[in-house]
Amino acid sequence: MADRPTIALVSDAAGYGGAQVYLSQLAAHLGERWRFVVLVGDEVADETVRRLTAAGAEVRHVPGLGRIPRPRAILALVRAVRDVDPALVHVGLTDQGDGLGPLLAGRLARRPLLATLHLVIPQRIRPREWVSTVALRLPRLVIGVSESVAAYVRSRGGRATVVLNGIDPPELLPDARAQLDLPADALVVGGIGRIDDQKGWDVLCRAMAVVRAAVPGAVAVVLGDGPGLAELQVRGGDAVRFVGYRERASSYLPAFDLLAVPSRYEAFGRVAAEAMLGGVPVVASAVDGLPEVVGDAGVLVPPDRPEALAEAIVRLLSDPGERVAVAERGRLRATERFSADRMVGEVERLYRELVR
Repeated sequence: MADRPTIALVSDAAGYGGAQVYLSQLAAHLGERWRFVVLVGDEVADETVRRLTAAGAEVRHVPGLGRIPRPRAILALVRAVRDVDPALVHVGLTDQGDGLGPLLAGRLARRPLLATLHLVIPQRIRPREWVSTVALRLPRLVIGVSESVAAYVRSRGGRATVVLNGIDPPELLPDARAQLDLPADALVVGGIGRIDDQKGWDVLCRAMAVVRAAVPGAVAVVLGDGPGLAELQVRGGDAVRFVGYRERASSYLPAFDLLAVPSRYEAFGRVAAEAMLGGVPVVASAVDGLPEVVGDAGVLVPPDRPEALAEAIVRLLSDPGERVAVAERGRLRATERFSADRMVGEVERLYRELVR
């Protein structure tokens, strides 16, 4: 264990999300062969620190490190990287507007530099895209979590490869319905994700009005938090319950008869893959990386089309046999394509190539 090469994982994100899950997976699965030191800002979410520490990583705080690349924080990060003395710096990019400071620091510290891009936000203003173009050319290689992400990196002049996200089997709660105060015999449409325009929860609200007309008593339950929570709680009424944040939200999947992913854009769709692995049928928007995840093992609908979303939901809620068939196809696809062991194996091969 003492002679393990060191990887410096760097994230300037404050919140906890899929990009932080990814870092925890790398540390947990590769910790026997690599030493992981994670450099984060001093305003990082407590959950991020807890998960990374539990995964066996050492977490160090860099004062001032955040999404806005301030010179003092960049210099502090350079010093922190040199103090860690890693064989490789691996920067997590929540989206293409993230990580400029860590990428600059990695170059200044003169260490092999790798990045993983987890999301591409569409229709950003041109000056921000110019910054992203510069940032994505700094690493030796950028991992895209789907082909749609890798294609974006290449369009910006960066060198990209695809490593699809891997999913650790969620720890499913046997009493998930009871914990969410749901009747055992209810027909439940689930939703998991932050409350943000990207996730399309307003589309689900409009769709559920149509669903309830066809399937009386059906209800949607969304787990997640964000600045628009209070507004959506009013808008959803008794058709869509927004219950707020739940740690390890995927453990509540057994409460759902199907999972809706009505996103307007989505680089991969981790929650869709988790639901498929957990045996829950998925109805998702046909945008960006979601078709790469769902394929023919779920139901894909056009984004921002509540009537199409409603039609797909009604069809599955009305046909238990079809729900079982879709769930089985989803479980098979997720098991074959999205294992965590496959993902970390592919990342480790890149580590060894770049370290050499």
